[in-house]
Amino acid sequence: MIKKLIASLSCLVLLSCGFHLRGLTSIPFESIYIGSPDPSTTLDIKRKIEASSKTIVLDSPRNAQATLQIIQAINTKIILSVSGTGRVREYQLHYFLSFQILDRKGLVIIPVTKIRIDRVLPFSDSAFLSSEMEEKMLVKEMQADAIIKMMDRIGKVDSLN
Repeated sequence: MIKKLIASLSCLVLLSCGFHLRGLTSIPFESIYIGSPDPSTTLDIKRKIEASSKTIVLDSPRNAQATLQIIQAINTKIILSVSGTGRVREYQLHYFLSFQILDRKGLVIIPVTKIRIDRVLPFSDSAFLSSEMEEKMLVKEMQADAIIKMMDRIGKVDSLN
């Protein structure tokens, strides 16, 4: 009984302060073209846009209301710490995404915007395969986070007339 009351009060407090779950932001364009040097990045973005909005992703910029240009999408990995014997203990993973949005006439709607996501990857020589799998999983998660942040920024733009 008391647990239910506390849970109800917690929900009431969260709702009254304006809290809401983060969902995908809708894209304010009827159609968009995605220009990217990496086909897998294009596909990931296309899936997120189609899942969260009524925006149509076109295969050509000719009829698109806006063009999303992915300028750069890269992963990097640097050594963060080493043991006393010189073996790697942790890596720092970085994912960089830079993009801009242009209208039909080539005018900039959103100037070049950069997103950076960082994660720490503990590393163990004895569990090399599992560390490698964890790294791949973290990179995919970082890419997804960057796409969500990008869509949030695009969603704040007023649609074109």
